[in-house]
Amino acid sequence: MDDVDIHDWYRFVYAYSDRLVTGLADEFGIGEDDLVVDPFNGTGTTTLTAKKLGIDSIGTDTSPASVLSARCKTNWDVDLDAFRERRSELLRTIRPVFDEISSQGNTTLDSFGESGGTDVDLSTYDFSEPEKTPKGWLSEKPLQKMTVLKYHVEELPDDDVTDLFELAMIAVLPEDVGNVRFGPEATRDRTQEGDTDVFRFFKNKLADIEADLERVQAAVESGEIEPGDTEILRADARQLADVLRDESELLNADAHDGEVDYVITSPPYPAEHDYTRNQRLELIWLDAADDNEDLQRIKKANIRSHTKNIYVADDEGEQVDIRANDRVDAIVSEMETILEEEDISHGFGKYYPRVITEYFAGMQHHFEQVYDVLAPGGKAAYVVGDSGSYWQVEVETAEILAELAENRVGFEAPEIRLWRNMAATTADYDDVEENILVLTKPDE
Repeated sequence: MDDVDIHDWYRFVYAYSDRLVTGLADEFGIGEDDLVVDPFNGTGTTTLTAKKLGIDSIGTDTSPASVLSARCKTNWDVDLDAFRERRSELLRTIRPVFDEISSQGNTTLDSFGESGGTDVDLSTYDFSEPEKTPKGWLSEKPLQKMTVLKYHVEELPDDDVTDLFELAMIAVLPEDVGNVRFGPEATRDRTQEGDTDVFRFFKNKLADIEADLERVQAAVESGEIEPGDTEILRADARQLADVLRDESELLNADAHDGEVDYVITSPPYPAEHDYTRNQRLELIWLDAADDNEDLQRIKKANIRSHTKNIYVADDEGEQVDIRANDRVDAIVSEMETILEEEDISHGFGKYYPRVITEYFAGMQHHFEQVYDVLAPGGKAAYVVGDSGSYWQVEVETAEILAELAENRVGFEAPEIRLWRNMAATTADYDDVEENILVLTKPDE
């Protein structure tokens, strides 16, 4: 099967390639009897790749959009006849409404005909812009069309067929409909403003999903693929072992007996990447970001990695005395000196030292949870980037995480290998390294 099948149903700007997963699976000798976990599963690259390889996997994430994406991508048992029937009905319902929205303010020859078009009552819909929509990210008519689509998708039965319609709906928002560009942060793109063909984008996305499901179902039926079992859960990575033991049927099945064999993942690292902003439109259309409280619930379940998810009550750094690590203390001390010398008492800069302490403390808590559920001899691979986002103070993320994992948690002989160099998001800072950190739990 083509490498991009299914992965392209919904993409995220920070996702890594499935080739990374296949390469590590080959290197580690991961087989069909093993269980792989991705605690920062995102849109599902690790779990989908594992499924294709015939390996059981569990993915967890805090974002409702990411959880929906990963569940859809790894559920290959959808009834395609039901999908087609429901799709036809939905497209028939929304098309005349979309046409009416596009025609508003336009004078055409049809306007003067006696027959006219299909009567459409737009008063059925609430076209007010959702509160948390960033300014200018949706033009008026695309906003109205997406509102109509959401209204009718929500009327459908709550099942795995409708999940695919929800995924297609949120996928076209940033890709095709919104006035958004990623560089890598999401910003307004004025060049895309105006009306757009939402119907065509949505219809094409559903056609792609249908074609991929047809191919993968045929491949399974013919024996070309023997897929692994997959489970997708919503969870804070700092509570991984607790959530898996309480909620995971796959972990607790006889085949795996409560133990994870491998972890392959890419957590956030200290940089100003606000994941809830980059997925803002998707979260809004899933009713997961109606107000600040909704956004805070998602942010507070994440590892602290940027100034916009630092909160007054955060105290993980103090809980684990993270500054007892010399590297962390040196970084924080350098930042505190800058704060004092530059007399910085307002703005996001005053939170930079806390991002460092809370991030590494949160990752220590995560490592403790992984260690707890990982089988003896099991390996955990983390793709992490170094950082120079904060006043160009160098943060060697992989090196510090390796020290914490070995000295505080108990992993043995951490290995760090360069994966790639990335362009720094700060103009005054050179390219930064993105590394793969491999941790091993000692054999008992």
